[in-house]
Amino acid sequence: MEPTQRPLVLACEDEERIVDLLRALTEPLGVDLIAAKDGAAALAYLAVRRPWLMTLDLVLPNLDGYGLLERIRQRPDLDDMPIMVISAMVDMQNMKRAYAYGVVDYVTKPFNVDLLDAKLRVFLRMRKLQEDLKSRQVFLEQVVDHVSSGLIVVDGSGVIVKVNAAGAAQISQSAESLLGRKVADALPGAEAMFLVSGDQAQRRVNVQTPHGERALGFTNAPVEVGGSMGAVAVFRELSDVEAARREQEERKRREELAQSARSFAHEVRNPLAAIGAAAQVIAREDCEKPQRIRLAKAVESEADRITGLVQEYVERRQAPPRARAVDVPSLLEEIVEINLLASAARTRIGITCDSDLPAVRADGARLKQVLLNLVLNAVNATDSGGDIKLSASRDAGGVSLRVADSGCGIAAADLPRIFEESYSTRGGGLGLPIARRIVEAHGGAIRVESTEGHGTTFTVWLPAA
Repeated sequence: MEPTQRPLVLACEDEERIVDLLRALTEPLGVDLIAAKDGAAALAYLAVRRPWLMTLDLVLPNLDGYGLLERIRQRPDLDDMPIMVISAMVDMQNMKRAYAYGVVDYVTKPFNVDLLDAKLRVFLRMRKLQEDLKSRQVFLEQVVDHVSSGLIVVDGSGVIVKVNAAGAAQISQSAESLLGRKVADALPGAEAMFLVSGDQAQRRVNVQTPHGERALGFTNAPVEVGGSMGAVAVFRELSDVEAARREQEERKRREELAQSARSFAHEVRNPLAAIGAAAQVIAREDCEKPQRIRLAKAVESEADRITGLVQEYVERRQAPPRARAVDVPSLLEEIVEINLLASAARTRIGITCDSDLPAVRADGARLKQVLLNLVLNAVNATDSGGDIKLSASRDAGGVSLRVADSGCGIAAADLPRIFEESYSTRGGGLGLPIARRIVEAHGGAIRVESTEGHGTTFTVWLPAA
């Protein structure tokens, strides 16, 4: 193994006594000093090795200091090299000209030796810290590239900025082909991997690759990228055995949930309430025919939803979603106008949707179940007054639906458990774990943001139809 080279200072100086002084000052610092008597000699040294610091006299034979500065700054590999001018030219015009070339300091002759010594120590110390930081970054890059799990980092706009070797291999694409591209374009189906849910539970997603669909198990976390909040996903391809095990565990959880009378009562109560309210309005003598027809259709729809819930629980299984194109604005209007028909909170609910909003690919009844649960949670959280806002917007190749309230909020300690079966506190309930399973079965993701005393926002992302 070749010995490690010592740090280098290049002194471009034609006065021997100055060179000897600089060598005496730098030697105790563990730095080698090489002298160049003119600009041509300095360029010859720089062609071989980049120094930590260069000192420069502006008055030199053949190629003067300014000519040398211009040649150096034309080289991209030397553009940021620190250069300290040591010159007998003390006028302001020369100082300004030198600083325009990006020199880090301008020391005038004759100089104070102690001050020059202090400056050299500071610059060399800063350079050592920079080199140490660079070495650590290289080390971390090597560690990341050699771990067996895949790793992908995206910035706040969903653009891929980092892919390690294992990640590229597991999705059968080169890192170069992924960097700088949107997740939705580069890895169809992987968008949910970068929607941070607030807990550490492992999720599963199916991603389209050049060699077919891959099942990935992943966890994610927020990370700052270039001044904005992005996300990092750590993942592994699920083998057939792992996929079967996870599917068995999920089936067992669904069967246990199917046996829970509390869960069944919670889910069936919502459509029953809508049917009861609609029936009361229909029975009124002043109910006009168009309204009666609309409410009758709502009753039929909610009855069908109850039938589906009963079938699922009786058979102890959850049927796969019957995906179709669902118009989100219409669904939100139906929830407020039909399912909250008898609720005083209906007047406190606002709906806003993008004008060019695409339809989502979903089972309409299941999606309604999710959103209604979130809206009812918001109603409960604002029972003493407060606004509820429903919104939908384009996002990452799909649609983000948000249910936001200005109510009591959720304690920070409870947020990591908000989607657990056993979680039960104000603003939560069994509807949340059910909602997460339904959303993930559609290839989507759900997350929550909340500040105690200032309200809660649930966001559901689903792919466009």
